[in-house]
This record gives sequence, C-alpha cells and structure tokens, in this order.
Amino acid sequence: MSTNDNLNFIPDIFRSLLAITIGILLSKYTNFSFNFQIPIIAFGIVTTMKKFSIKTFLKNYWWISFFAAIGLLFTEIFRENLPAFAIFTFAIFFSCFFFSYKHPTGIRSGILGYSFTSIYATYNDKIVENMVTDIIWVTILGGLIGWALLIIFPTGKENPEEKKLQREDIHKNIFHILKITTIVYSLWLAYMFFDIRDTFFAYATLAGIYTNLNLEKIHKLSFLNIIIHSLGCFLAIIFSFFINGISNNPIIFAFSLIIFIYPLIFLGYYGKTSFQRIFFFGIIRAIILPICLYLTPYGDIVTKASTRALQITIILIFSMFLTKFLLFIQGGYNE
Repeated sequence: MSTNDNLNFIPDIFRSLLAITIGILLSKYTNFSFNFQIPIIAFGIVTTMKKFSIKTFLKNYWWISFFAAIGLLFTEIFRENLPAFAIFTFAIFFSCFFFSYKHPTGIRSGILGYSFTSIYATYNDKIVENMVTDIIWVTILGGLIGWALLIIFPTGKENPEEKKLQREDIHKNIFHILKITTIVYSLWLAYMFFDIRDTFFAYATLAGIYTNLNLEKIHKLSFLNIIIHSLGCFLAIIFSFFINGISNNPIIFAFSLIIFIYPLIFLGYYGKTSFQRIFFFGIIRAIILPICLYLTPYGDIVTKASTRALQITIILIFSMFLTKFLLFIQGGYNE
C-alpha cells in the first residue's frame, strides 16, 4: 500500500471513530429500544457512502423499521388466532429469503425487525408500539450522524466496506429456500411458545446468517460469527473494567471509546484483504451492542456480555451441526 493510500485512510478512520463514539454516547444518554442501532447505522453510513444519499439510506436502513411495524400490525390482527399468525409469518419469512439476493442487508434487518416486535408483543410487560417508534427514532438519529459527518468531513474515494466479498448467485430452488425458511421459522415458533426472549439476539444472529442461503457459506459464517461475537463480548468486558466508575462523565467516556476502538478501526481500514476488513469491522459491531445495552456507570458487564457470547455460541454450534447434516444429505442425493 502506497504512502498516499495510507494518508487517504486518515479522514476515514477519524470519521468512523466519531460515528461510533457519538452514536454510543447518544445511545447511553437516551432511553430508546434498539439503541445500539444508532452507532451501527452511523458507522455503516460513513464506511459505505462517498456522500450521503437519502435513497441509499432508505434502501439499506429503513427495512428494520418497516418490518417492525409489519410485525406489530400482524400481532394486533392475529392476536387471538395464533395458527393464522403462524401461517402469515411463514409467508413473510419465505418471501424475505426468496428475495434476499436483491437486498441481503435490508432483508436481514427486516427479519430482525419483524421478529423483534412479533415476539416481544406476546409479553404483557412490553409496550411494542413504543418499541416501533424507538426503532424509527434510532434509525433517524443514526442517519443524521452519518449525514453530518459526511458533510463535515467529505470523502472522495472508495471505502473498504464497498469492496465486500462478492455474493454468490443463488438459484431460486424453492425446496432449498423452504428448508432455510423452516429452520428460522421453527426458532421463531420456539420464542413464541417459550419465555426465552433473553436469548433473542442469538436468534437474530442466526437468522441474519441464513439470509446467505448457501449452506456451505452458512456453515462457515456460523463458525466465523462465534469468533467475532465471543471476541467482541470479551473486548467489551475488558473495556467495562477500565471505564468502571467513570463512564458517567461523557467527556472521559468519549475519549476512552476513541482510544479503545481506534486499533480495530485502523486494522479494518489497513487490512490487506477484504476478509480482514470485514472481520475487524464485524468485531467493532460485536463490541457496540454489549456496550450500548449493558454498560452502566458503576458496574462491569461480565455476566451479561459473557452470557450473550455463550448464547450465540450455542445456537451457532447447533447451526453448524445442522448445516453439516444437511450438506451430508444433499451430497448423498447428489451422488
């Protein structure tokens, strides 16, 4: 990499650091559901857009709000008719997977938003209407941060995340898509019948991976995500120890975040391969969620963050065994 290329990354690193830091600060000093989406959306915008585009923003980030509203609507319509609710949900999931090749990121967010509201609406201690409103607000706030940073610190070159690994073409094999849909849908049913909502983000991680459709890729991504989320939770725990007792001071908290996140941002931008860049940016996202959700001014996050890592590991190990079995059966049929 040339010296000029190195210098070109400096404003990108600075912009990304600000997006994450400002986003996390807003998430910590506001009381929104899905508050972790503020820094994730802001970070996503500054690493994928040369200049802010409302069309691209809506295309990439508005799915979660739209499907969250759909999930709430279906819950209200079919509150007293679970079989009909289950049928319509299967149809929603199948449609999402069927069209996931067109908008993989959007469809992934859509399944997350729909599952979130449809599952949590079954609990009487949650006001899901407020959750949907919160999701809309955090999407707007994340968009505003990204937009402002691209205006104040413009970029005129390609960003690393624009050079993502090419998505393989998936033939629309109805039977194959039915298999993928059935796996994710079965887990959704488990959340509807059992009080396991504390493990929701493990389910969301698995559902997101399955939008890739390719079983071999799902198998590999399951293992990769175990590493990313376990390492992300571990680093978030380390950060919580250092910030313990002083994170109520926004200036100190912001400065600490910048110092802590900088090495990962640096490695993400200066990664020699697309995989390395995606890996380090993935770890950053894995760190953001436990910091936003669990960190308090006077306590570490060991229990909650380690539990999150364990839940994701268990469900993805299950995914690895399942996909290995399906690949074995598929291979047997091919022979």
